[in-house]
Amino acid sequence: MKLPVMQIKELIDSGGFKWIDHLATTNIEPEFIDDTSKTVVLITESDFQPGYYANATFKFMLVGCEVQIFYKKHIDFDIASAEIELQRFFVANGWQVEISREHDYDPDTGQLIKTIYIDKQEPILERRN
Repeated sequence: MKLPVMQIKELIDSGGFKWIDHLATTNIEPEFIDDTSKTVVLITESDFQPGYYANATFKFMLVGCEVQIFYKKHIDFDIASAEIELQRFFVANGWQVEISREHDYDPDTGQLIKTIYIDKQEPILERRN
């Protein structure tokens, strides 16, 4: 199983979201930290725990990601529509939107930010020897 962060990065990459200028996993690269001319999406792991115990073991992993969107300063697209499209894309691809936080401002850059938590149950395939 791929780590959830990589699953979401590949999923967003495949979605063709033109308003996303850069995708980062775990940490934002230094060259993008203070760059307010780009919309950057940071994907970090928020959950990775076993679930549904039966026959003395667990049957799936509950995996989740925090998706933080740092909007560029001069926005040239409809934020609400973009976020709805992204969240529906997650749902259509087997993820559940657990929390979609209110918009806030990054105190360091002044950028508008949005945080979304998504998760899913990832079945564990039994190994046969």
